[in-house]
Amino acid sequence: MKLYNTLLAWQSCLTMALAACNDTQNPRVDLGYATYEGTALSNGVNQFLGMRFAAPPVGQNRFRLPQEVIQEHGIVSARSHGSLCLPVDRLAFTPPPGQDISEDCLFIDVYHPAHVNSTPAQSLPVMVWISGGGFVQLLNENYNGTGLVEASNNGVVIVSFNYRVGPYGFLASEELQKEGSLNIGLHDQRAAIKWVEQHIRKFGGDLNNVTLFVTSAGSGSVLLHTLAYGGRPPENDNVKWRAGIAPAVWLPSVHKVEEIQYQYDHLLNATNCNDLACLRSLDSDTIQRANRGFPFPGQANVPLFPYGPVIDGHLLTGTPSEMLRNGSFAKHRPLILGSSSTEGTIFATPANTTQDVNDFLKTQFPDLTEDDLALANAQYSSMPRTFPGVNVTQSPKFYQLSQMFGDMAFSCVASGFAAGLSRAGVDVYLLRDHVLDPVEVAVGFIVPHTWELQAVWGPEYAPQSVAVPDANSYDVGGVNHGMVGVVQAY
Repeated sequence: MKLYNTLLAWQSCLTMALAACNDTQNPRVDLGYATYEGTALSNGVNQFLGMRFAAPPVGQNRFRLPQEVIQEHGIVSARSHGSLCLPVDRLAFTPPPGQDISEDCLFIDVYHPAHVNSTPAQSLPVMVWISGGGFVQLLNENYNGTGLVEASNNGVVIVSFNYRVGPYGFLASEELQKEGSLNIGLHDQRAAIKWVEQHIRKFGGDLNNVTLFVTSAGSGSVLLHTLAYGGRPPENDNVKWRAGIAPAVWLPSVHKVEEIQYQYDHLLNATNCNDLACLRSLDSDTIQRANRGFPFPGQANVPLFPYGPVIDGHLLTGTPSEMLRNGSFAKHRPLILGSSSTEGTIFATPANTTQDVNDFLKTQFPDLTEDDLALANAQYSSMPRTFPGVNVTQSPKFYQLSQMFGDMAFSCVASGFAAGLSRAGVDVYLLRDHVLDPVEVAVGFIVPHTWELQAVWGPEYAPQSVAVPDANSYDVGGVNHGMVGVVQAY
């Protein structure tokens, strides 16, 4: 009996030792539908990458709202990022070479301190990242949240996820409207946030302390979720988040379905299909070969960002400006909104004449009238084209166009929402990014769109500047490295 008890004791110790070893080397989490095995990093951060938060959006799930996640058996590896969602082809900003992209892309990543307590009293604040990309591609390039966990002294849980873009996420037609399958990309985002509410406590996160931190189209998404359902979402689509940090706000014109039907018709024609059922029967490669932008009716050129949210009568009951005027929005979430000093420089095309300016703006905003353009040109032609102490390399008309587009697409959206929300008592703070990088300035971009990203994530954990890959002043030893700590302290 003594030997038997000794063996039992040794077996118990061995089991505990193996469990401790597993906790150190291969952390696991049981989410009910799957048990995922992540990675324990040497810096005390656990990361779980490529977990599913919805069913694969392929085949009959294509062009549908996110479906319930599928059951997976055994131990599922969560040690590498899932594929990014397929982008619209032939865009100004293309995914970096070698990036893994697929139609099967609804994955979520979590980074959390290894030694956390999952009890509510000791749970940590959660920050959820929504990628930018103009609703036509994802530009998160699978950012790594490890640096933010470290910067917080192991005091935060970081979450990022993918959502469908281009036609996969924002195709609109009468057929899709009848089916209730509009604004799919926004519903993907809401599904991911609901996943956080359901599961984040198992990673040590506080489901009642979720902040969305975003950029570009992610910032526009935060504003749309503020408007969602007029601030009164149905119980089955209520999402819980406490606040939003939304610089570089991008929000395109939100059209009626009939105004965007032409995109659906073009896609049918390009794939030799007659209806939605046919589109769902095609393989991904066939759809992707037809996945490109089309000009607005009456325009010759494709806009920079040809897809985006539409008025669906439920999630969005009107244009953002109409919903703001009517008070149709949530009034309890504080927001930080902002933009950079020269948002438009990386988007504007070379311009030497007023006609060049008008042609570009009409391509992006076809609702502009000749009177609108004449008034805008008169207002902006007398504005200084740059800032004190900054030498510029482009033409005066280029900077006029950059400022006009930057204000229309970014700065005015942020300030307009700030005014409308604050009138209703919402706490809103505006920021302006004017951190100069020598390389960005030298090529004439000055402080371009999303320049803040490396400061937010840390230069080691986010890719280089979208505009100029050689812009590295946030790196250790760079002139702006001190700003990284300032920005991350927010």
